[in-house]
Amino acid sequence: MNLVTIASSVILFLSLVKDVAAFAVLPSKCVQPRSTCLNAIEVMNVADLDDHEAEGTRLSKSVAGWLDREWMTQEVHVQMGEVCKQTYIRCRENGEAEIMSIMTEITDDLYADWKKFDKDAFVNAWDIGNYVADYLHERVGAESCGCNAVIFNPDEV
Repeated sequence: MNLVTIASSVILFLSLVKDVAAFAVLPSKCVQPRSTCLNAIEVMNVADLDDHEAEGTRLSKSVAGWLDREWMTQEVHVQMGEVCKQTYIRCRENGEAEIMSIMTEITDDLYADWKKFDKDAFVNAWDIGNYVADYLHERVGAESCGCNAVIFNPDEV
C-alpha cells in the first residue's frame, strides 16, 4: 500500500468513528456521582393518568369526535374509538404506561380487526394510532410530534 491509500483509509476510519460517536449515549454530569442520569430521549408515559376506565372513555370519544369532525359522522368511528378504549384499559391494567407501546398495541388491535372497519373508514389503523399518541401526549402535557392539527376534546362538546 502506498502512503495515499493509507492516509485515505485513516481519514475514512476517523469519519466513521466520529459518526458512530454522535449516536452514543454518554453519562451526563450528575450532581450525585453514583447516579444513572443519561443524556438520552425521555420516554413519555401516562403513569399519572390513573383512572383507566375514565381515560379510556375519554380517548374513545376523542377518536370518534376527531374522525367525525375530519370526515363525517359515522358509527364506524364510535366502533374504532371503542377498540382504542378497550386496548388502552388493557394496557394500563397490565402495567403498561409508555405512550408509544400503548399506541402500537392500539394500532395492532385495530389492524387485526380491520375487516370490520375497512368498508366505511377513511383512515387506517396507523392514522388512528398516531392520533392516539398525540392525544396522550397532550393529556400528560408533553410536546407531541404534531401529526394531527388539533386534538378533539370531548369535554368541550
